Amino acid sequence: MKNLNNKPLATYAVMIICFIVFVLTNFFPVSTPSETSILLGAYYKPFIIAGEYWRLLTVGFTHVSLWHLFVNMMALMNLGRFMEKIVGSWRYAAILLLSVIGGSAFYFITSRNTFAVGLSGGLYGLMAGYTLIVCYSGSWKNPQVMSALIRTYMINLMINFIPGVAAGAHAGGFFTGLLLTGLLLPQKEKRNNLHFGLALAALIGVMAYLVPQNAFIDSEHVYALTDVRILRYEKQIGFGDHAARIAQKLDTIYTDNYDIYNKVMED
Repeated sequence: MKNLNNKPLATYAVMIICFIVFVLTNFFPVSTPSETSILLGAYYKPFIIAGEYWRLLTVGFTHVSLWHLFVNMMALMNLGRFMEKIVGSWRYAAILLLSVIGGSAFYFITSRNTFAVGLSGGLYGLMAGYTLIVCYSGSWKNPQVMSALIRTYMINLMINFIPGVAAGAHAGGFFTGLLLTGLLLPQKEKRNNLHFGLALAALIGVMAYLVPQNAFIDSEHVYALTDVRILRYEKQIGFGDHAARIAQKLDTIYTDNYDIYNKVMED
């Protein structure tokens, strides 16, 4: 039991979930792997606006390409083992998962109707938390630690310039993770915890204000055929009532008449 307690169990649990979802996405596709990942929880703005808010979190467990999964799992293993050991499993899980949500919310604010997958928002949150711990512990004075940290930042900054990368999710995850780590670090003094708590509350307040302002889809960024295919499949596997509710909401969200509900419900 003592050896089990020393294992990064939360990290392993997240990795297992990501692998299972990846297998389902690529080996049991509905139509395309991308549409299957939407069915399984990927970020898809119209469905979030229609009420599937859980996608802000479940996006972190979805990956379409093997390379994307491999890179993210390697980063999770390297950062996760360290962070989970320092802050404990439940604090670590909170930082990781809430950073995913924070990154998704920021991406919601800064993007149009885009499809996104991956744990990157949470990983950026862990990277921010790791940086804070290094600064507080004085480890940054070690040239090897500082060199490794600089290389990590350089690589991740360059990644943000690759087309299709959700840089907004990275930024949102980073700031969420930074503030959460400062708030949850067990050895921090109360006054510093208060400062981080106030900053986090301010960040949540700003996002809560901006998210509703961006809860719309431009007419040129509507993918009605994708919507219909996914909702029809949900109907086929027994989630007809849910598919009908989402279809009705999409018909009110889109400014043009795509008649999503009737297309989903027709036999």
